[in-house]
Amino acid sequence: MSNLGTKNKTAWLAEYRHPSPGELFCLPSAIYFLMKFRADLARFNSKSLNDRIALYFWWEMTARETYPDFDWVLRREDVDYLRQLDNETLIARHPEAVSYWLGSTAPSVLDTKHLPETLLEPQTVLEEAGLQLPRLITMIVASRGDLSQAFDLGTLSGFLNCLNWWEAHGQDACPRVTWRAPAAWPKLTEPMRDTQGRALPFPRFLALIAAERPDLKSAFDLTTFIGQLACLSWWEEHGHREYARIKWSPAPIGGAMLEPVEPVSDDGLHVPRFISLIIDERPDLQSSFNLRSFTGRLSCLSWWLEHGQLQYRAIKWVPPTAPRTLTEMEESEDPHGLPLPLFLRLILDERPDLLAVCPLDTFIGRLKARSWWLEHGQFEYRAIRWVAPPVPADLFAMQAGERCALPLLPRFLNLIWKDRADLHAAFNLDNFGARVSYESWWDEHGQDEYPAIKWSAAGLAVALARMDDEEEPGTSQLPRFLELIASERPDLQASFDVATEAGRAQLVEWWNSFGGREYPLLDCLKVHWAQGNAARDAPEPPRYHARVEGVCEFGVNVIGFPQGVLGLGEDARMAVRVFQINATPVALVNAPMSGPAKLDHSVDHLLSDELKYGISLICLPAPEMVRLALEGGRKLIEAPTHKIGAWPWELPHWPSAFGKVHQMVDEIWAQSRFVQSVYSRLGDTPVYHMPMAVEVPAPVDARRERFGLPSNEFLFYLMFDGNSWLSRKNPLAGVQAFRQAFGNGSSGVGLVIKAMNVRDDDPVWRAVRDLTAGDSRIHIVSERLSRQDSIDFMACCDAYISLHRSEGFGRVIAEAMALGQPVVATNFSGNVDFCEPDTAFLVDGELVPLRPGDYLFSEGQYWCDPDVSIAAEQLKRMIEDVALRERIARAGKARIERDYSVEAVARAYARRIADIADIADIADIAGARSE
Repeated sequence: MSNLGTKNKTAWLAEYRHPSPGELFCLPSAIYFLMKFRADLARFNSKSLNDRIALYFWWEMTARETYPDFDWVLRREDVDYLRQLDNETLIARHPEAVSYWLGSTAPSVLDTKHLPETLLEPQTVLEEAGLQLPRLITMIVASRGDLSQAFDLGTLSGFLNCLNWWEAHGQDACPRVTWRAPAAWPKLTEPMRDTQGRALPFPRFLALIAAERPDLKSAFDLTTFIGQLACLSWWEEHGHREYARIKWSPAPIGGAMLEPVEPVSDDGLHVPRFISLIIDERPDLQSSFNLRSFTGRLSCLSWWLEHGQLQYRAIKWVPPTAPRTLTEMEESEDPHGLPLPLFLRLILDERPDLLAVCPLDTFIGRLKARSWWLEHGQFEYRAIRWVAPPVPADLFAMQAGERCALPLLPRFLNLIWKDRADLHAAFNLDNFGARVSYESWWDEHGQDEYPAIKWSAAGLAVALARMDDEEEPGTSQLPRFLELIASERPDLQASFDVATEAGRAQLVEWWNSFGGREYPLLDCLKVHWAQGNAARDAPEPPRYHARVEGVCEFGVNVIGFPQGVLGLGEDARMAVRVFQINATPVALVNAPMSGPAKLDHSVDHLLSDELKYGISLICLPAPEMVRLALEGGRKLIEAPTHKIGAWPWELPHWPSAFGKVHQMVDEIWAQSRFVQSVYSRLGDTPVYHMPMAVEVPAPVDARRERFGLPSNEFLFYLMFDGNSWLSRKNPLAGVQAFRQAFGNGSSGVGLVIKAMNVRDDDPVWRAVRDLTAGDSRIHIVSERLSRQDSIDFMACCDAYISLHRSEGFGRVIAEAMALGQPVVATNFSGNVDFCEPDTAFLVDGELVPLRPGDYLFSEGQYWCDPDVSIAAEQLKRMIEDVALRERIARAGKARIERDYSVEAVARAYARRIADIADIADIADIAGARSE
């Protein structure tokens, strides 16, 4: 039979039947059905008043829209029950119901109770740290099993994780209430009470984290000084990223921690208290360092530089430069003795092992001492940063022998010979051949034994050939050197009668064919029959002449990336420009390996595929030298040219990973005094300070509208290449200084950021973009510009900012000064050669160790972290004191023109190239070209 009646067939769904009609919040049959049907509602119990109330607010929040054909209407007694509950009781008894209510903004029976005020009342969850959460969060966590299991609000980690959950999910699920966590909790960063009087600030939050985490608790014993230090260092390396919400870094160490533990000794070298505390708790260090001795303190400070600051990164401290008295030179009582620095004598006094091989009462003993320092000591005692001055010039005075004048020997070789019995026995210096052999010994062995002296006998053949031209010819018509060899060799006398023309010709033929094998230093010296020196007043009759053969033509090969639009390319091009000023023949050779795009074609006419000249200037960084040797450029390194490494470098130490790269060249040109001090400590290779030329083409079109820049503002600018490590260039500090100096709304000033080769995933660049977002005064120019366009861009701005952490030279700083612009620059590293208080607005900062990832080869390095507050003050000074700004800009421009113009640098290049030509095999050709 069909059910065709008119009775409402779904009315039963609205009947209040569960658990029974008389119960508060009795469930309609529809809700009871859903509770049994839906898996997500299975946890509710119809016999529990709390669950029935929670089900109602679940319905009110979401289900009403899901099931539009049904409506759950509360009965009067249900409403009265809710109204008679005060907010505290309601939240305490029915937290899940309140949580559902929070999830919707639809009208509700609870709207009249003003619950948000109660829910936002703070509740202390971690008493010892004073941490509070609003009641609504503690209520939600307590009412949800998943959250209460995930977040232990009685711990700092649970508290912080709960805040992260709230910001990521919880706030969105509670649209009725808005709450934001405070940016900081002062009590968290307060130092714990120091019960042992060590004065090391240890923040409360870190003690809580270490106590809560088994891995940290087992790793760090916070009852010890080194345990606290290690924990602080963990925070610096890892913890600050794991707990990003806590913004805290250890304050710079100072005060009592830097005071010496014991009275300062006469040598002025002391170990600060914090290192002494470390040693007190480390038996391995106690056995290594006797702090009562000079070498013990020196070793201890050197350990800190090489290892300690890496183990305890929380302490950013670099030992100050050793007292000047330690590097003062002490003269020897022996008039032939070498002067030594006081510190080296103090080391030897405490090192019997060294004193045994370096007796200070002999010339070779003192020479060995200096050589030991260069080869080993400076790496063993890194706390002494000493650049050895050149040895006295009189040691290179050429001296004739008593019975055999030739070849002339430098004075130092005679002094070494006098002090060494083995050399006495090996070389009779009354004999020409023995004197030549002695010079060969020096080149093959001696300069390795005594690296403190930089001298080579490679020019002997040139000197003998020149002497042959300058002296009156002998009766035998033979060159003087060949006469001397023949006079000492009975075998030659028996074979060749030099009194006859035939005998002389046969001796010359022997020399040209075989002499070089017996006298390798003179292998390139050949003898020919020719007209005498035409420069004399009366022409000479024909005779035999000595000539140097098989040498390269005079000139310079410049090797690098000369077509690259980057600093290295500019270095190579400017070197060419300098050599051209001196009329020195020059060729450009592209390094045969991958490099920057070849976009600059201004020097294409000088390019050569091969080395053409006897001197090679290599304008590449030291790591690229290794690539050059591995990627197809070995022939350039092994070619018989005099090789000069013009290597840019930016940090205070030379990495051990570079091995013997410096031995690939014959000398190094350092672009600044800062870099010279780094290279000079290598010891093996001569180092010369050779300033870089700075030449700025005249601006052609410096209109600001070309670059989208405002026309009426004073524009500061930053300019950097992302390939040069933003951690070193430090553009973020420039932006911070600008904003600190001029606030958020200052008019009349602007900042332009000219960046190239920056990556969007670089954290420093992201921080720059985040900080500049929304600031209409700050403009970013990121397209690649040609050299001329770059100069036009610079010229359209007003002042340059470089808050770098370290620079080898600082070319852009110098170029801005050459344009007549004032610069704000860090008072550290290469740029201090030309950035002084009267030429630049200087910014001091703290010397800090590098952390892994800060830069290539960061181990054991440090740099300067410029003080943003000082920089901001300098920016304001520049704006407020126009006369000062203009005076400093004029002085800076004058300084660059005086010392770094192409003409000034050309004079320095010419002097050094002339010295090279004078001692190397190319000298003869150099002289021939000038005749």
